[in-house]
Amino acid sequence: MLSETGTQFFGYYPGTVALVTAEHTTSEHGLVRNVMAAGWHTALSAQPPMYGVLIGRERATHGLVAGSGTFGINFLPASHAKPVQGTGVLSLHDLPQKDKLARLGLQTLPDAPLALADAYLYYRCRVIQTVPTGDHDLFVGVVLEVRHDPAFYNERRLFTGEAAVYLGRSSYVKTKQGREVYPPESFD
Repeated sequence: MLSETGTQFFGYYPGTVALVTAEHTTSEHGLVRNVMAAGWHTALSAQPPMYGVLIGRERATHGLVAGSGTFGINFLPASHAKPVQGTGVLSLHDLPQKDKLARLGLQTLPDAPLALADAYLYYRCRVIQTVPTGDHDLFVGVVLEVRHDPAFYNERRLFTGEAAVYLGRSSYVKTKQGREVYPPESFD
């Protein structure tokens, strides 16, 4: 029962965390790459395929996405919950070697520098719109490429792997294999 009233905004978790990858070359720093955890992300359209991610303007990844016009969305299995959390609590601004991926043991694919090698799902997106939303910007991307690991999906492309579900405040649980299915005919 909804019995408490207040103004503190919370309750947008549980959910999966997307790892946003970005890189940009500047004359000052050369190639800079980063990975960050994003709890606020969503599919936006099937035709054309579009995906959105909200990134705080103070985040290093914000400048990389804005500068390059591209970003990657990666989903890692539950076995990688610790590096997923690390991408959210470590800042590129604070790392002397400026390589968060190496610090967390995350590798990218040789032919897709925004795709994490251990991801079960990856989208490469080109920014088509940036929408200011309070203290974050929503980067709307058209999906240019999708890669997935078939070991995590069934023949209908339903996820069968074990995902890390973020509860908030550095806490995760794993999805279970047991499922309840409610086909349309179950409502007759």
